Amino acid sequence: MVSASLYDQSAPGSPSDTGKFIEGWSMSNWKKTIGASFSTADFSNDRLARFPDGYPVRLADVDFTVRAENATFYGHSRFAFSVRGPRYGYVNCNVMGTSPEQVAQMWAPVADKAEHVVKSFILDAP
Repeated sequence: MVSASLYDQSAPGSPSDTGKFIEGWSMSNWKKTIGASFSTADFSNDRLARFPDGYPVRLADVDFTVRAENATFYGHSRFAFSVRGPRYGYVNCNVMGTSPEQVAQMWAPVADKAEHVVKSFILDAP
């Protein structure tokens, strides 16, 4: 999944220097920004990378659950996320299954491909 949208730098609490914001990103930011979409979300492997022009992007893995009525689904994702001027965007490669063990089995053969896709993400300059 790839998503991009407008970022309101004038909103309360929004940093004006989005490059510094991404460089100083924390696990708390992952949980507020991306984790809110899931029932549970455990982030790991947070790291800073750079687009080809040097602009920062954050990369991380997340183990998550989604609960709906009487069903629980488990998943694993690899994310890239960046905020650049008036826009933000991310790429998310994930698998979902009915147990953590099933997710681990499904992730193993696609992990390298997912890493390649996530690292190829570029949020164009405004």
